[in-house]
Amino acid sequence: MYIQQISVFIENKPGNLADLTNFLAKHQIDMRALEVADSSDYGIIRIIVDDPYNTLTLLKDNLWICKLTPVIGAKIPDTPGAMAKALSILAAENISVEYVYAFLARGTDDALMIFRVEDNERVATLLKKNGVKIIDQEDLSNM
Repeated sequence: MYIQQISVFIENKPGNLADLTNFLAKHQIDMRALEVADSSDYGIIRIIVDDPYNTLTLLKDNLWICKLTPVIGAKIPDTPGAMAKALSILAAENISVEYVYAFLARGTDDALMIFRVEDNERVATLLKKNGVKIIDQEDLSNM
């Protein structure tokens, strides 16, 4: 029911992000989304790929520090206010969102939102109940 996100931890210094993206390109890994959260010393690069398990194994085998995290993928219209509507559903239930990012879905006029929350099951159920389509890893791979 979820999308598997890979978080890669890297030192925040020139060239490290290029090293990661070059590594992925060299191994023909197609990133669907990338989000960077940084601090003064280290960054967390969050990526969505079609084959997260093989990508995670490849990264770990090559000494990248990374982990897999189940996140919620929601398909929303690529129109003004669509993200606000989805987030308002959660706010109305006093649900805290750790982070969220969005990207355009291939072959559609929709966007995909990635949510990191404490209780994936509760949030997925709530969003579905309010007419928001939840996307899983298989759906993502078929786009």
